[in-house]
Amino acid sequence: MRRGKASLGFDENTLFFAAGICALAVALTILSVWYQNSRDRFLLWGCLGMILLGTGAVVYYAGPLPLATASIVAFTLESIGFILLILGSRQISGRAIRGRFLIFLAIAVICATIFPILAGQTGTGTAIFNLTSALLLVMTAKEYFHVYREAPVSVTGMIALYVVTAVSFFLCGAVILYDRQWVMTTIPSNWAENINAITVIIGITGIGALSLNFTQSRIARRHANDARTDSLTGLLNRRALYDMLTDDELQLGDSVVIFDLDAFKSINDTHGHIIGDRVLGSFANVLRSHVRSEALISRVGGEEFVLVLRQKPNSEVLSLADAIRKAFEATVFEALAGDFSTTTSAGIAFCTPGDRDFQTVFHRADAALYRAKNLGRNKVCTELHNVA
Repeated sequence: MRRGKASLGFDENTLFFAAGICALAVALTILSVWYQNSRDRFLLWGCLGMILLGTGAVVYYAGPLPLATASIVAFTLESIGFILLILGSRQISGRAIRGRFLIFLAIAVICATIFPILAGQTGTGTAIFNLTSALLLVMTAKEYFHVYREAPVSVTGMIALYVVTAVSFFLCGAVILYDRQWVMTTIPSNWAENINAITVIIGITGIGALSLNFTQSRIARRHANDARTDSLTGLLNRRALYDMLTDDELQLGDSVVIFDLDAFKSINDTHGHIIGDRVLGSFANVLRSHVRSEALISRVGGEEFVLVLRQKPNSEVLSLADAIRKAFEATVFEALAGDFSTTTSAGIAFCTPGDRDFQTVFHRADAALYRAKNLGRNKVCTELHNVA
């Protein structure tokens, strides 16, 4: 992105100026979306990056500054803008943000660009800016491979646009080096600049649109997940459990375990609902720590939890349920009224050849849970006998 001539014709300089304005417009659009979805912080970094890129282009192509001064200001702004795009893309992928590395990278790129310009070799600095811009764009594109499965079409489009734009910047730098234009008194104008001007406009608008599409698909998935998840424990809610078992019915060898926290109402009455919520969350963590990922874990309401196990021997199911009971019993909770521990009861039902649906097995497990409660709580019962 480079400064323009005095001519008002539609040459590459006018196109670059238009690209700068376009980047600012896209940034404002992204900013408005981020304002409504502040959890997606990558939008903020993308917005700031676009603002710096657009501002740099306007300064370079329309500003009254001398070429060397305009180059230093514009290339610095745009280099930081590209770094912010990398930062945003790393937040999208959920990978660790290496802050020190990005700061070092920004300083290195800016110094490599402006030092030759300060030495009077504006062409050399411009070539380095183009080549480093290509590198930064490729680094940004690379991050999107980590989220390809989330939205294959949008992500593929963004990767393609980043790579194509990177190639166009590389060509601009390569042409300057090939022609040995170490010193420049005017903004570069050649076939590579023409390609870059068109590519930048397409890239900015395309990446902006695809980023918004990606964000909307992410928001939709988040809402769908929220509708299926218990907000307190992060487990499946009742609706999600029943929906999943409608699509994937129980089979012979599967089992259902219902847990109910003993005297939970008294915990809320004695220690308050905040402590009660902590107890529920702790039990959810106990379940997660004892159960493999293929099992279904759900909080179906209040202090009641359901565990659906697939193809496990009855003895193993019994041992697992009792291990969960013991682990929870050993958990100590801190409270103003004094530290305390609590217990859970469980009822187990095994899927038989005559069972047609989850509801049938669930009712038998619920009956077993009722027996466990009547036997004094802190028990694990099956349909036939008391286990612990």
